[in-house]
Amino acid sequence: MYILRSSVLAVYLFLDVSVHAWVIYYRDDNGVGSNDVQETPGQRLNLIFPGTKWCGSGNVATSPDDLGRFMETDACCREHDMCGDVIEAGQSNHGLTNPTFYTRLHCSCDEKFFDCLRRSEDGANGSVGFFYFNVLDTKCFREDYPIVRCKRATTYPKRCLEYELDESQPKRYQWFNVPPYK
Repeated sequence: MYILRSSVLAVYLFLDVSVHAWVIYYRDDNGVGSNDVQETPGQRLNLIFPGTKWCGSGNVATSPDDLGRFMETDACCREHDMCGDVIEAGQSNHGLTNPTFYTRLHCSCDEKFFDCLRRSEDGANGSVGFFYFNVLDTKCFREDYPIVRCKRATTYPKRCLEYELDESQPKRYQWFNVPPYK
């Protein structure tokens, strides 16, 4: 129930950031898509930011070169989707378990995504960045010295921006906050 409420709140906040519609696609196991809202086994619900094909849960592109109207932002999302080091929802890797309903990525992929969105000038970057980095409140993972404490944080949303690390211990994989998108 908590996940459902979080998802509904996230969708509401995302829609309130001047997005007027979601594009909802279903794809079956063979990749065939339709806008039919009847759910059948084997189909995955993809919520895609309007004007993009890669920004959202999954993608609706027909090929890696297929981008939506907001091409710069969509290219950022495509590169982010192709991150080679991820932990899927409910799965474990590197000694970490992802408890969320969405995929978490290596910090280097989230950092590239953040920077790419900041460079985009097509108008969709702000809403996509705000949703992913602020509303979704995701974390990324990387191998680093153990976290001792947070040295510097934002007020809202509450995020650690700088960590004190114990360099006397061996490095290990752990979760880190992503920065807020402004």
